[in-house]
Amino acid sequence: MLILIFFVLLVVALVVIISAKDNGTTEHMKTEPEVDIVADLEKECARIEALIQAAETGHDDVHQQIEDGTYKGPWPEQRNDGAWTSIFDDLRILAIAGINHRQGISHYKGRNTVALVPEPQNEFDPNAIKVIAEDGHHLGYIQRHQTEMVRAWAHDKFPKYCIARIEEHDDEDDGHRFFTGYLYFVRT
Repeated sequence: MLILIFFVLLVVALVVIISAKDNGTTEHMKTEPEVDIVADLEKECARIEALIQAAETGHDDVHQQIEDGTYKGPWPEQRNDGAWTSIFDDLRILAIAGINHRQGISHYKGRNTVALVPEPQNEFDPNAIKVIAEDGHHLGYIQRHQTEMVRAWAHDKFPKYCIARIEEHDDEDDGHRFFTGYLYFVRT
């Protein structure tokens, strides 16, 4: 639900900004630098991501502090791979590798409960950990450099269940669609 609110707010903000520019109704905005609007939007996105992280990890006290404006902790920042940094020591947000090589991935856009399952028979990496949707569909893998941390945090008890968020994007350069997937992985 929080993810849906995040995307709705983001889309509404972008539509208002773009339509105001297109309609020439930005007279009142000409005296203020456009960077302020972008910075405000980035802050709101970080606030929403912090709310999502607090909800996913059961940190109700932090969730309430963010809601009422008294939160004084770190804010998540968007990384180069599109995922967010975590504001909690017991949470890692991990990119799902290979998601664009999987068939039918568009059916899994949004929030999904997934299982992490070791794949020791993997011919390329015997330490590979698959990301599997509730219906058994293979969505991708934990990135190779993160499997050791995932195994340690899960105490090698698999399957490990967590939340995945899958998003669809349009490539700005050539217009093709692609997907990104992120896991909200909580230490047990």
